[in-house]
Amino acid sequence: MLGWLKKVVGGAQAGLGSTPARLPAKAVAAPPTVAAAIPASTAAAAAAATPTATVFGVRRPLVAASGAVAGFEFSLPPALSQRLHGNGDAVAQAAYQSALVASARPVLLASRRALLRVSTPTLLRPGWADQVPPGAMLLVDHLAQLPADVAQALRKNGARLGVPDGPPAQAPAADFVVIEASAGDIDTVLLSAQRWHEARPRVPRVAIGLACVDDIERVLRSGFTLASGHLDRSAAKATGKPLNAAAHRVCELLNHLAMDRDTAVVAQAVRADVAMSYRLLRYVNSPAIGLSRGVESVEHGVTVLGRNELQRWLSVMLLSAADGRQATQALQEHALARGRFLELLALQQGEATPQALFSLGLMSMLEVLLQCPLATAVAPLRLSANASQALLQGTGAWAPYLAVAAVLETDDGAALNALSARFGGADAVLDLAARAWGWAADVAQVNTGSTDEV
Repeated sequence: MLGWLKKVVGGAQAGLGSTPARLPAKAVAAPPTVAAAIPASTAAAAAAATPTATVFGVRRPLVAASGAVAGFEFSLPPALSQRLHGNGDAVAQAAYQSALVASARPVLLASRRALLRVSTPTLLRPGWADQVPPGAMLLVDHLAQLPADVAQALRKNGARLGVPDGPPAQAPAADFVVIEASAGDIDTVLLSAQRWHEARPRVPRVAIGLACVDDIERVLRSGFTLASGHLDRSAAKATGKPLNAAAHRVCELLNHLAMDRDTAVVAQAVRADVAMSYRLLRYVNSPAIGLSRGVESVEHGVTVLGRNELQRWLSVMLLSAADGRQATQALQEHALARGRFLELLALQQGEATPQALFSLGLMSMLEVLLQCPLATAVAPLRLSANASQALLQGTGAWAPYLAVAAVLETDDGAALNALSARFGGADAVLDLAARAWGWAADVAQVNTGSTDEV
């Protein structure tokens, strides 16, 4: 768990607004917003519907059995998908599915998985299969209709072909099966999985559409290879589980900074905790800081970091106090991505303290991470009025930041368009979110170093 802390403020050293090195600056053409309307069924209209944009669609983390993020599920917003299916425009369908592939490409280049639903007619379009990058997991509704030579070429290029849930005996040969939860019905998902396990035990199972992190953990324990759903939600309200001692120590240090106490006081409190002293010295002497001479004392380390970066580091240390969940690694990466996303938005908006928005994003995930009510988790902290109102009441100057972060994890394109208007529109928001996930992936890679295979 210590390794990923070494890079957690590394992005700040090169400039908070910089694009992570693992994420290409520009992808191929994609539709402008998740709520884009489909015009008349002509090739010209379909082309007009796809101006240049960096990212597109709904993105959700794919959690592996190890509890880490192995990749992402990319999907069209439901309203858009239904409209495409209803008008039968194969050209428009191919254009939007190409946009999803473009959005997924940076993830695949980072050696992670990307799950995408692609229609058989799209795969049969001339040259379309050639643009699918290695590692893509293609969910094909009518895989039996795909010619054997096309399927063979896709697999030879590194793609994996999957089928949706159905009678296993009637399904064609597939590299995986996707079982989707409907209206939070986890029991049906588990029953379908059992059916597939009995009939075709070698076919990996992937669950999507899960309502909360508890369901994600439940299906992974039952033998699923990957699972996707709402990581920021829990099945029931967290109980009155108290904060552990490590979390209380971090809260105490954050309060010292909030009360503007001298850094000598902060250094003394860090030095009183052997484990925290080691972590601070390990971080400040890491390549992420890039000092020419080593730092041997906690006092010197605190001075080198400065108050802003020390607050940022301590906020991430609060995440490391979480334990006991199968999906802890994925939750931590999700929290880092949300924190970075809010920080990038704050930089865009000219906020005076963007690092405070980074902490706000992390703290918004504490209820699921620490498995205690959010009010309990933040009670030991001297939060600013803006942070307290946004976290506990959903009001105040910082509430719009949390609202737009939350809507990114839903299928509500209209809400995304409305909430992102003040931040430059859905395109800009989706681009910042992709950059934030890229940065969080860099941090997580230090800790995990690999992804689970399908």
